[in-house]
Amino acid sequence: MDDDPRLSHYVYIYMANRDKPLKFAFTVGETIEYLCIKICHTFNISPLARHLFALQSYSSKLWFPCGHILEEDSEKYRFNFRLRFKPSSMDRLREIDLNAYNYYFEQVRKDVLDNKVPDIVYEKHKHELIGLGVSDMYRVMLEEELPREIVESEYKKYIPKECIKRHAFFIRKPIHNALTKLSGYDAAYVKEQYLKQFERMAPNYPYEEYTALMDKDVPNLRAKVLLRVTIEQVKYCEIDIGTWKTICRIEDISTLSIGKNNTVLIGRRTGIPLCVQFDTKAILLSFVSTLDGYYRLSVKWNFNLCSGDLSIITPSLERLQKLRCHGPVGKDFSYTKLKEKCANEPGSYILRESETEYCVYYIDVYNKDGTISSQEVVETKPDKFVMTNSSRVYESLRHLISSFQNSNESIYFGKCLGFSEYDKSKLLLCASENIVNEVAADEEIITTLLQGGPRCVPWNELQVYKAIAKSDENLTCFTTLTSLHRAIWRVAKGKKLEVIMKILKTEENNYTKEFLELVGKWSQLRSVALVRLYGITVAPTIGMLLELVNLGPLDKYLCSNSKSVLTVDMVEATVCLATALWHLEENRVIHGNIRCRNVLVHSHTDNSFIVKLGDPGLFTYTEDDIYWIPPECYTDFASAKYSLQADIWALATTIWEIFSRGASPPKYHKTHTVKMYYKCGNRLPPPKDCPNEIYKLMLECWGKNNSITRKQPQAIMRDINQILYEVYNARRTHTYATICPKFFRDVDGNNDENGSIYTEESKSNSESQTSLVTDYTNITWNDHTTEQLVSYQNQDSNMDELSFYLRWLNSELYKMPFAGNGNDCGPSCEDSSGKTNKSKTNDKACNSKDSSQWQRTYEINENLDVILQGRIGEGFYGEVYKGTLRRRNGKEVDSEQDVAVKKLKTQEDSENVLDFEREIKIMERLNHPNIVKILCSVDRILVMEFIRYGSLLSYLSSHRYSLAYKTLLGFALDIVAGMEYLGSMNIVHRDLAARNILVANEDRVKISDFGLAQVIAASDYYVFKTLRNIPIKWYAPESLRHNKFSTRSDVWSFGVTMYEVFSYGVDPQLSVKVAEKEILMMTITDLSNALERGHRLPCPDNCPQEIHRKLMLSCWQLNSHERPIFATLREDIEQLLCNY
Repeated sequence: MDDDPRLSHYVYIYMANRDKPLKFAFTVGETIEYLCIKICHTFNISPLARHLFALQSYSSKLWFPCGHILEEDSEKYRFNFRLRFKPSSMDRLREIDLNAYNYYFEQVRKDVLDNKVPDIVYEKHKHELIGLGVSDMYRVMLEEELPREIVESEYKKYIPKECIKRHAFFIRKPIHNALTKLSGYDAAYVKEQYLKQFERMAPNYPYEEYTALMDKDVPNLRAKVLLRVTIEQVKYCEIDIGTWKTICRIEDISTLSIGKNNTVLIGRRTGIPLCVQFDTKAILLSFVSTLDGYYRLSVKWNFNLCSGDLSIITPSLERLQKLRCHGPVGKDFSYTKLKEKCANEPGSYILRESETEYCVYYIDVYNKDGTISSQEVVETKPDKFVMTNSSRVYESLRHLISSFQNSNESIYFGKCLGFSEYDKSKLLLCASENIVNEVAADEEIITTLLQGGPRCVPWNELQVYKAIAKSDENLTCFTTLTSLHRAIWRVAKGKKLEVIMKILKTEENNYTKEFLELVGKWSQLRSVALVRLYGITVAPTIGMLLELVNLGPLDKYLCSNSKSVLTVDMVEATVCLATALWHLEENRVIHGNIRCRNVLVHSHTDNSFIVKLGDPGLFTYTEDDIYWIPPECYTDFASAKYSLQADIWALATTIWEIFSRGASPPKYHKTHTVKMYYKCGNRLPPPKDCPNEIYKLMLECWGKNNSITRKQPQAIMRDINQILYEVYNARRTHTYATICPKFFRDVDGNNDENGSIYTEESKSNSESQTSLVTDYTNITWNDHTTEQLVSYQNQDSNMDELSFYLRWLNSELYKMPFAGNGNDCGPSCEDSSGKTNKSKTNDKACNSKDSSQWQRTYEINENLDVILQGRIGEGFYGEVYKGTLRRRNGKEVDSEQDVAVKKLKTQEDSENVLDFEREIKIMERLNHPNIVKILCSVDRILVMEFIRYGSLLSYLSSHRYSLAYKTLLGFALDIVAGMEYLGSMNIVHRDLAARNILVANEDRVKISDFGLAQVIAASDYYVFKTLRNIPIKWYAPESLRHNKFSTRSDVWSFGVTMYEVFSYGVDPQLSVKVAEKEILMMTITDLSNALERGHRLPCPDNCPQEIHRKLMLSCWQLNSHERPIFATLREDIEQLLCNY
């Protein structure tokens, strides 16, 4: 098509509306996307609709990703030009671009004629195929004004080849009869009906299929599968089986990571990542590019799912990001966003592409008088821009915008509102119908809607699907008195939500009162650990609208995913369950039916395992519930429905189920014997490989029937959270490494002078302990260990755990009398004090010291003293305790205040004493809302305000699913404000990290731990002269190489801290191919070299690219003078907050 003599390379493009290929010129180095844009421009397909089109290899039928570079060898370049990404509806496509709509029609028509639509089978669709042919003939008669006879004589041009082949002698008469009956329609209507009929025949067209190998549950075993990608989801079927199963919906894909050997890891919002392997790189890129394309056109237009191969990155999107320019979003969207986001600031503007013309841009600006106007900019030649009604030529868009920076001029471009990954504009062409006006309701909308409690929802706001079968494992537990249905609730105008409806069966109307009581009970609850009740229906039937939790009941999930569920996952599930029980207690609600089958799995990733407790439903206890009902309720099972202590007991049994990986306690036919066994103080044995601390928690919940011996909900939640924090710390690599290998203490060897393998002192030398953890917990978290943590007499280690328990339980039960009180049950019974006389397990599990009982008092002055309680943290040379600051008025205590007390460790050297005194002097100078406040000090004791929620690192880990980007940006703003203040005081922190940021409340964080801080002189930097443990992962290259510190090195540490914040606490481990032990032992030079070679931390999963670019990468400039100052970072964060 292009005859420019300077372009000597050509490609051949096969079009759906042309019989012969067209010849297009290209220059070496051009991308596939640019070539596709040229084709769209040639055929008047708009800049908006052109994103639906792509180029397919004419021979292999594989698709080329947007970023693929065209090379000199042009012989291989023969492409099919096709609409690859199906829009949500044909009406929508026709509305935005009639030319694109017409091309899609020609593509469909050609595929039908050539029998290239896999879903259309002649035997099934022969009548419909002939109908499509007749419709097409009628369309041609109307469009080209041809008589019926001429078109009819050329019927073979319109009827699919397969139909002619099988009915050559009988087809003409029905065609003639049909054509004579058609009249009174226009060509557009006929074309519309053709596509509607085709949609009914092949609703998934145009899907793509790929053969691949996919991981199975069995280690090192992969199955050969067929992958199918449609507009809505990714599915697979094992080739030998043939049953299609869903991998995930398009919107649930979180990342795509390309690995070695043509593998790709599909990260999913819920569920563990899935690894798929292809035969060739070309197949892999074709598959990845279709997922990335559908994701961009359905969920986040401004985001590429995969960055592992440059060809997947969309070149035009990269360019727009650099320009801070929106795509072709349209005037309405731009004006609305300006009104919402500019805060009435004159000069605020949005730069956007035209949705109808190529090389045309619009600058929409908010004026001083409150109006919005648009300036049209045309790119007349490459890098030559002209504003309409002006003859001046600008070298770039930035040059043009920078020429209008005077606020006193009539045209003023001040603050640019860039695009956000969460913009919902007309660019989401493949999103569900009317996505711009109808999107999935987010948490903010739901919160606003349900401020007064659950809604009474009219039936006309619901789209209810058929009842879910009992065998469906992906929704909730089955109940016989109610039926479950998936439903769509249209929450508000343009907002919808997928829910589960629990409907009382019509034949069970006598349970209406009990069902309404359940609704009333559940309606008052609001916790992330509980399945949420959104509303109720009362007509034509009574029902509950509940949150949809996709991964199903926990017991079934644990059984079917036992290989992928780790100990830490089960601990986290227990945390969720404990949180749910505590929330129930706070609202004075008794659940009555806490079971593993009633707990639903919300999400499972490499870093988290989130579950939710469902509603209790309508139920009656049976003898099978014996293990979940406490002994005090044995005479009246129904009393457990009204007992908090029964809920606590049931919680413990449910935890037992969790750590048994979904297995329930075995049924025993003699229920009376089991009751007697429990009444005698015996309990279920620990599940295999269950940590002692977890089993101890179960035993404490299985205590006697009172709030003293049976652990209560808040205490349960406190203790399990403490264990969880230990697990998270165990998962992370050490945050501190030595500056010089000879100072590193080998914790794996018996190298200290006392012969201790791992002491508290050695621990403090290898890692920072600033989270609110009271004691070191010694737990084995190796999920592949073969050692039993708790052993029993005569246990065969090779015996199946369940079979062993049955035998053991039987042997114990036969030893017991069938009647009598607890004191007649022999040596295993509890005495009147509640102590067990014979239980090796209890002795081992319960033999721990409570450090919180240890107290020491320091007198500050005659009217002030501080009482030290349990230790909550540890630094280089100091230990941190929780304490109480007591103010006196004479002999009477006037007030008490919770405080944190930092105390110098015993037997510290003189250098550490000086460091500690320096820290006190620095903190005494500081007064800022984002810096922990010192209250007083005496005798090497530093008393500070107590920060309730502990370290930000722990807070991020335990609250990651409830922290929105806006909240994280708020934390970032607090940190940068505190650091800007420190800079103004000539103080370098030198240990800025998430572990040293404390969370005061949901909206405020404070900088702490000034143990390494220094006051700098006029030279603007400080040279560190002593050798000691330092947090090297947070240190700038000049600090590692030359021991040089300044506010600019603190900026580097700030960037690493932002990585921690937006990864929800992931350890900032640089991707250098060195084993973990070598990283801890390696020299500073090794790490410095890696940083100087350009190694940097990647963008955290799901973190917006603009946040990674502005708050992380900018801070990691090798030249410290090129890093932003904290004041600039503060402005960037404030601007980002406007976008979120």
